[in-house]
Amino acid sequence: MAKISFTAGRVMEFTCPTDKQQAFLWDSKAPGLGIRATQGAKSYIYQGKFNSQSIRITIGDIKTWTIQKAQSEARRLQAMVDQGKDPRQQKVEQIANDKTASEKAKTEAMRNTITVQIAWDEYIEMHSNIWGVHHLLDHKKTSQEGGQPKKRSSSLTTQGALYPVLQIPMAGINAEVLTTWQKQEAKTRPASARHAFVLFKTFWTWASQHKKYGAFIDINATTDRGLRRQVPTAKTKKFDVLQRAHLSDWFAAIRNLTNPIISAYLQGLILTGARREELAELKWEHIDFKLGAIWIKDKIEDEGRMIPLTPYFLSLIIALPRRNQWVFNSPTSKDGKLAEPRIAHNRALSIAGLEHVTIHGLRRTFASLAEWVEMPTGVVAQIMGHAPNATAEKHYKNRPLELLAIWHTKYEAWILEQAGIQFSHSNPTESLRIVK
Repeated sequence: MAKISFTAGRVMEFTCPTDKQQAFLWDSKAPGLGIRATQGAKSYIYQGKFNSQSIRITIGDIKTWTIQKAQSEARRLQAMVDQGKDPRQQKVEQIANDKTASEKAKTEAMRNTITVQIAWDEYIEMHSNIWGVHHLLDHKKTSQEGGQPKKRSSSLTTQGALYPVLQIPMAGINAEVLTTWQKQEAKTRPASARHAFVLFKTFWTWASQHKKYGAFIDINATTDRGLRRQVPTAKTKKFDVLQRAHLSDWFAAIRNLTNPIISAYLQGLILTGARREELAELKWEHIDFKLGAIWIKDKIEDEGRMIPLTPYFLSLIIALPRRNQWVFNSPTSKDGKLAEPRIAHNRALSIAGLEHVTIHGLRRTFASLAEWVEMPTGVVAQIMGHAPNATAEKHYKNRPLELLAIWHTKYEAWILEQAGIQFSHSNPTESLRIVK
């Protein structure tokens, strides 16, 4: 191979002949240094022998490499060959190291810039079509910024208990930060502080398994013993149920409500033990009048659950107007179904002279009063949609609808008896009257 001393002019003048795909020019000063020219491009290369085999390595474009730097690089590569090292392997390792360094830099940048809010918003968006409306609104309310005008009031919204944590970079979340947060929130709203922690703990577990966030979060942040001691203890709601002696007054007030849909809905909660949103989302297509069954969209089971349609509750449903797909429909709500039964319920409680009971308290009432008819615990759980907590319940007990109906009908009959309501099973649509 003919060699010449590389100069700027010789390098620029060298081109690939039009009848060839490539051409080479070799330097006389640096061993192995050459220029490879193709149609439209020229690069410095190193060519030598390693283990008796020819090797060729591209150094770089002549536009970015000076002659002196290219000569130095060629000498470095030749020195590696003389030491028995393969320059090609070194280049592969260098590329891998550069990639690793780049990924580390990217991760570090994400560590410092991605706040909990970013991951939280993705978490909410991913589950928005899975959660019930009430559960979704609960997450949004707990994390809201606050200070925004309320829709039905001139006052402003309150900052959610979880909001301060969402403004912190995810890498900055640790047990100490969460402990300080819980101490501060517990001073003024302990129940909200505890609830926010429960929601955050579930979210944090999700984030730890996410490919984007899992690399730089402390999954043990929520399990620290010191932190758990600072989370306010949940107080048992001892009085958020109706007692047997309350049933007569409660039913009388509820059945006298001017809105028959709310009246039927509230009675349905105490008769079925369903969750608030489960019953509100009941559609006409979910009722099998021939079989005497209702399909409930379950919070626990993806496929939902089937419960009996008891005679008295059937009579309430039959009497309702069919305005749209929803059984408990509303001509004024945005989505066409009952949205806010609390106002009417609170008014009825006041008229009846009873202590306050929440909508969820009616579900608790079902579980509490079911013991009066000695309904088996497993039957209660299956009707209410509670997750089974025993091996036999999980794997062996599969109660048919007919068996559930026996106990459920017995429970309803007992409730009506305590409420003083005379009702005939033979004709659920016949007029009902209060027994004085």
